[in-house]
Amino acid sequence: MGWSHRRAGLGAVLALVLGAGCVSPLSEMRADAQPVQTEVGTVRLEYPPSEARGAAMVRASIEKAGPRLAKWGKLQQPVTVRIHRDHKTLEEAARHSGYEWLRAWTRYDVLDMQAPDTWSPVPATQQDLDETMLHELTHAVMYQAAADLGGWRQKKIPAWFREGMATYTAEQGYRWPTLEQLARTMDEHPKWEPLLRPEALYQDEMPVAYGAAHHAFTFLVNRYGEGTVRALLEQMRQGPDFPTAFTKTVGITPEAFLRDFERYLRLRGFRGGRLLHPAELAPAEPLPESPTPQKP
Repeated sequence: MGWSHRRAGLGAVLALVLGAGCVSPLSEMRADAQPVQTEVGTVRLEYPPSEARGAAMVRASIEKAGPRLAKWGKLQQPVTVRIHRDHKTLEEAARHSGYEWLRAWTRYDVLDMQAPDTWSPVPATQQDLDETMLHELTHAVMYQAAADLGGWRQKKIPAWFREGMATYTAEQGYRWPTLEQLARTMDEHPKWEPLLRPEALYQDEMPVAYGAAHHAFTFLVNRYGEGTVRALLEQMRQGPDFPTAFTKTVGITPEAFLRDFERYLRLRGFRGGRLLHPAELAPAEPLPESPTPQKP
């Protein structure tokens, strides 16, 4: 999943990229004559002739993304970025409907995205695309570092890790609830499970699901280091699925890690010093305004 959100003078502007693709009829596509060579490998562009300007913007974003992706590994095979003419064809390709904020979707070696000039309520800027491409290509590097084309779906990589790694790499934490805001939300909605069952929150409470993923992955890196993440991906590539590789690499099960993070969150361990009971805490910060799905 990927996304982009920017604020304009007239109000908040959302341009999200949830990881699912959109495919204009392939007969409309033309392949860019010159693939993009990056620090992590080759990325190819395909797009309708009418989207040449948008393709140039996407190419620039891909070139910028390479250095920040390289810390996770390299692509084992080229990724094809397909730019599609509108939101409808994006949803058709993704086989996901009802997500008006959907802007792109990444699989092992294909990244489908909506044409930048059709993002709503205003066209995507270069900054929107820079962030989106870094987020989405993180997914591709992760999948390819962890498995081959035939096995990546069997690795059982959970959403909190997939999305957390992408938002961490793209430095998108500022877009989501803070740790304090997230903790208060969990206090108010104890039945929500944004880490174990985020799908139930994606449509109406997407900031909570993405925020939990971002903060959980950041907690993982802060405690165990980026090198542990690289070792985890390498361990999966050797055969084990995510739960097995995580346990072997990190030293505890994913479930135990998430319990640690939830305790850190609920008891406000991020404040330092004494862990306060929620009743002792100051009034809640308001949550950022939830992104409103925008029609294309």
